[in-house]
Amino acid sequence: MSLSIIAFLDFFGIAVFAISGALTAGHKKLDVFGVMVVALITCLGGGTLRDLILDSHPVVWIENTSYLLVAILAAFSTFVVVRVYRMPMRMLEVCDAIGLAFFTIAGMQKTQALGYSPEIMLLMGLMTGVAGGILRDVVCNEIPLIFHKEIYALAAIAGGVLFLILQYFSFDSGVSMIAGMLTILILRLTGIFMGLSLPAFLFSEDERE
Repeated sequence: MSLSIIAFLDFFGIAVFAISGALTAGHKKLDVFGVMVVALITCLGGGTLRDLILDSHPVVWIENTSYLLVAILAAFSTFVVVRVYRMPMRMLEVCDAIGLAFFTIAGMQKTQALGYSPEIMLLMGLMTGVAGGILRDVVCNEIPLIFHKEIYALAAIAGGVLFLILQYFSFDSGVSMIAGMLTILILRLTGIFMGLSLPAFLFSEDERE
């Protein structure tokens, strides 16, 4: 896959996660500063934690400040649009699904480039994909989507494992990337639109008493 396409997907992932964060903040009726903070946490949090854990310096958005600019523009544009058109929560979930798909695979690719094992690749890919959303939900006083909503982390793991399998069998890196991303996106969207989820841990009424 050409570097220009990868760069486009990189910025697209930043933008959709920033939109996701801005929409969450908007539903909490935060001001423009709050919207910006939540959006930046959402789209940059996962990659920042990954780089710090892997001791990869400088952190991705410090090395390339274009990420920061795209995130701010996406968040501010969302803030302006929602003042005239109220976007539904389903839009937030779709944006989050797109961001999850790209960030998981992108995180795995960076970890691979740094020479780490497949197990660490999968773990760091999962962190890149979900950590920003977890921080977003915690800041907005919500139970993180990964813990209680439709298929989420499972989708990221499935796509990540497929990416590793295709890489093991020497498939083209672009094919592996697209296949992994599509797997995550399809599974996540299936969970959103069909309401599929993992079993919840529930106590009976007697046990709660």
